[in-house]
Amino acid sequence: TEYETAITWKREKREYSITHKMCPIKEVANDVFNRLSVFDSEAGTNYSQEWPRAKISKIICQSLEKNEDKTDMLNEENRQKTLQAFGVIKRKSSIFPRIVPKSKKPYRISTRKINKNKLGVGALHRDGSVFWDEYSLILGETADIKLLKELEGDESLPKSALVKVDNAYNFKTPLNVILASYGPERKFIKGLVTEQTAKSIDAWIKSLDVGFYRIEYSWRKGEHPKQGSFNPDFFIKLGNDIIVVEIKMDDDVSDENKAKLRYARDHFGLINKSQKEQQYYFKFLSPESYDLFFKSLREKTYRNFKSEIEAEIENN
Repeated sequence: TEYETAITWKREKREYSITHKMCPIKEVANDVFNRLSVFDSEAGTNYSQEWPRAKISKIICQSLEKNEDKTDMLNEENRQKTLQAFGVIKRKSSIFPRIVPKSKKPYRISTRKINKNKLGVGALHRDGSVFWDEYSLILGETADIKLLKELEGDESLPKSALVKVDNAYNFKTPLNVILASYGPERKFIKGLVTEQTAKSIDAWIKSLDVGFYRIEYSWRKGEHPKQGSFNPDFFIKLGNDIIVVEIKMDDDVSDENKAKLRYARDHFGLINKSQKEQQYYFKFLSPESYDLFFKSLREKTYRNFKSEIEAEIENN
C-alpha cells in the first residue's frame, strides 16, 4: 500500500501479508459427502450413493478450472458456497410451487354475500374517502346512517373524505356506501360515477381487500418462492361482459405484479372457457391511464384496451 502525506507530498510504501484460510478439495468433498450420508440415514434417501467423494471432487475441480484456479484449494467463502450448493439437492421443499384450482368447475359468488367493509375514521383524515348518495341515508343500517350523518357534519375532515354522488342514477353499485382507502381508488371511483361513464355501464362493485373474490398466485423473490393471493379491486358490468380491474400506482412494475397479471389472466381465461353466460376481461390500471380507460368504456373498445402499466409489466 502506498501512502502520501498531504503537506509534504512524501510517499511511503508498506507491504502487508494477508492470510486466507484455504481448504483442500478432498477435505471439502468429504464434508459434502458426510452431510449427505447423515441426511440419508435420517430421511431414508440414497444421495451419498449418487454423489460419492470422487464425483464431488471432480465437480469442484471443474469449477476451479473454469476460473483458471490451479491451487487445488478453496477459500472459506467458496467452501461455504459449495456446501450450500450441494445442500439444495436434498431439499424437496425447494421445488417451485404450482397452484392448481380446488374446483374443476366455476361457481357463482353473489354480491349479496359480500361482507361489510371497514375504514377507520383516522384514515378519513389522511387519504381515505366515503362515497354515498341520498339512498345511503335511507337504505343503510341505523348505526351506519348515524355515523354517516356525524361525518357529514364533521368540519375537521378534509373535503375528499366524504364524496356525495348528487345523481343517484350515476351511483350504479349495489352497496350503500363505497370506501376508498387511498388516492388512486378515489380518483377511479370518481370516474365511474360521472354521468358519461355511468351511461355506458350497467353496474359495478368495489370488492373487499380481503375475502369475497380471491385469486392465488406465486412468484420468486430472489432465491425463494413466494405464494400469495389478491382480490381484484373492481368488477364492472357491461351487458354480458365483466371487466375486472386491479388498481396500481403509476410505474408499480415488479415481479410480484407480473405474477398477479399472469395468474389473473389464466384464472379468467379458465372461467371464460368454462361458461358462455358472461365473458371476463382482466385489466391492470393506474391513474395515468384512467381517462383512456373510461373512454374505452364509452366507445365499447374496452376488450382490447391495455393500460400503460400493463404494457410496462409485459415488456419487463
